[in-house]
Amino acid sequence: MDKTKLKMNSISFEIYGEFSFLKEDDASLFASIQSEGILEPLVVTPNNLVLSGNRRLTVALALPKIKEVPIVVSDIKDQMVNEYLTMQYNQQRVKNIIQIAREFELIRKHFGVKQGNKDSEATKASKDAQETLLSESKASESTVKRVLRIKKLKTSLERDLKQNSKWTEDDSWKWLIKQHSERKKEINSILTSVIDQHAEVNNAILAESQPLYNSDSIKIIHGDSSDMSRVLDDGVVDCIPNSPPYYGAVRTYIQDDVNVKTSKKGLIQTGHEETVDEYVDSLMKTYKECKRVLRNSGSIFINVADTIKEGEVQNVPFKIIEAMKKINLFCAQTIIWYKINPVYQDGKYFQPSMEYILHFVKDKKEYNWYDDWFYSEDEFLGDLTYGDKDKKRQFRNVMIYYPPNPQADNIPMYQGLLQTTVINNNFLVKLLRSKGYELQHNALYPLEVPMVCVLSTTKPGDTILDVFGGMSTTGLIAIANGCNYYGVDRSKVYSAQASIRIEEFLKDNPHLIHN
Repeated sequence: MDKTKLKMNSISFEIYGEFSFLKEDDASLFASIQSEGILEPLVVTPNNLVLSGNRRLTVALALPKIKEVPIVVSDIKDQMVNEYLTMQYNQQRVKNIIQIAREFELIRKHFGVKQGNKDSEATKASKDAQETLLSESKASESTVKRVLRIKKLKTSLERDLKQNSKWTEDDSWKWLIKQHSERKKEINSILTSVIDQHAEVNNAILAESQPLYNSDSIKIIHGDSSDMSRVLDDGVVDCIPNSPPYYGAVRTYIQDDVNVKTSKKGLIQTGHEETVDEYVDSLMKTYKECKRVLRNSGSIFINVADTIKEGEVQNVPFKIIEAMKKINLFCAQTIIWYKINPVYQDGKYFQPSMEYILHFVKDKKEYNWYDDWFYSEDEFLGDLTYGDKDKKRQFRNVMIYYPPNPQADNIPMYQGLLQTTVINNNFLVKLLRSKGYELQHNALYPLEVPMVCVLSTTKPGDTILDVFGGMSTTGLIAIANGCNYYGVDRSKVYSAQASIRIEEFLKDNPHLIHN
């Protein structure tokens, strides 16, 4: 039959995607037809609407040498052609996991299956058809359900969260096909990405209306810590424990207007600078402000990691030490945080298993230092301290943090040095979800890090500041030690979530509330 008299079935392209040379199957089909012609007839309605063979017709229309194509006429009327019928006429087609997932969903829609009708005839018929689809395609049901979850999340993200009223489920399917078939992204990777996007947008919406915790002694501040002139006067802070984003970090921290390596405003998120020197210069804008608000007797503790770039150690901690010295902040000591279970990193070097905690002071001789925090009965600190009954115990300058073993019946006190649910990410995840949020800050440091800083350099009633406040882990230690706390962060989301965390902590520990 004359190829120009045949009509494309648009429903087929909606289900299986447009023809594209970026798809291996489409490119292979084009090469085969160009060489051998169309060997298998197209199935069409009496009105020449293609039921099966849309891709073959697409290739034929693109090749001038092909004038006619073989067809088989079905007795199906055009008005009877729908998604389910189109799917049935494409059973022999080679399909990817996105197309299989869409067919899986079409089966449920065709039989009108609704949640709760587990024993209905329609449900049984739908289940049988789905099992047949999975068996014939050799697709994993769990993978299919991950694809369907991606489609649902993407639709919600665009339509509900981004208020894009024109976005449809078909748009989500087209987007999925492009991501997987053309951009060659794995399903798990796409799912992780869309979950993060969904959570990020949802968190941002919730954070807009979330009141930040603000009392006489505890203040969560959304803002830039390189200028705290509206918040803090000169020389009023006793201790500044903080953990800035690490240089060369893979993850992207959530910050207003700066959530990618570069933004339209030309900003670069801290940690994503091109060089270590640029990274340190960026940090120094904040630490110069820290010097202004710090008392002469105060201390700054910076938790930072080194990194290897292009096969060369970057010496990040030591460059920070030199930069701080230029503004007359002196490194009194370095503490090593040895990590029993670091994030695995492959490469031509030993597994990185440590971070630095750098202690800076204004006055090398007169800074506050306390060693009376220890009581004879306080043995819960385990290997974090050194000294016997005849000597005052000291914090070691090497911290070894043993995460609690959830399988153990009796957890030794040197494992998980502070036995509290506050340090537990699972607790925080559940807390935030109860408020509609998702936890996206996966770089929380353990309570012991700010704890040793606070106990060694402050007394109850002193003022503690964290200039990279994040989820206010430092704030919990400050509050527990009876100190005033200021937590500053550029992310409105982190500020909102930190407020929720502190509010819950004080609800569980009302004896710590003070004015």
